[in-house]
Amino acid sequence: MFVRPIALREFARSDSPDNELVTSAQAGEPSAFGALYDRYLDPIYRYIHTRVGNQVEAQDLTELVFLKAYERIGDYEERGHQFSAYLYRIARNVVVDYHRQRRLESIDLLNGAEHPDPGPDEQVVQREHARTLRVALHQLPSDYQEVIRLRVLMELPTAQVALWMDRSDGAVRALLYRALKALRSQVGEPNGVER
Repeated sequence: MFVRPIALREFARSDSPDNELVTSAQAGEPSAFGALYDRYLDPIYRYIHTRVGNQVEAQDLTELVFLKAYERIGDYEERGHQFSAYLYRIARNVVVDYHRQRRLESIDLLNGAEHPDPGPDEQVVQREHARTLRVALHQLPSDYQEVIRLRVLMELPTAQVALWMDRSDGAVRALLYRALKALRSQVGEPNGVER
């Protein structure tokens, strides 16, 4: 996906906490930011890819997120949230700007969920199901959309979603329950969302 310099790979395996790396990056140590980049590149990319559905665009937007974070690292202050939540907020804003500029209104919900070798009939069914889900998801409130993307599509743990959405674990579980219930009623699947 992305080329990572060998020196940065060593930092990513480092046990240095984010706050120490941020402090070093703010002091002008580029390798510290490089370690943060390497540590969070994949999750930020996956998040953006679920929102834009295009690998090349997701890579470009991911790099933009890290560029913005690097340019603003001096202004970053830890306020009880992890650095990953800061990156997520930047990523969310970048994606909103992307959609606003291009007026895109859908995402690929079935990314990676397709049958390995579907026949023509199965492909038609999958495409129609994906279209139905995209339309239904887009009609949900933005918080519902976000919790479904993070918890279901990206399969992030509840604690990580809670951190990124600035909610408690229990609030995320309740939000996900309501979101999935609303999505099921939109697509007429009373027993669950097929994936």
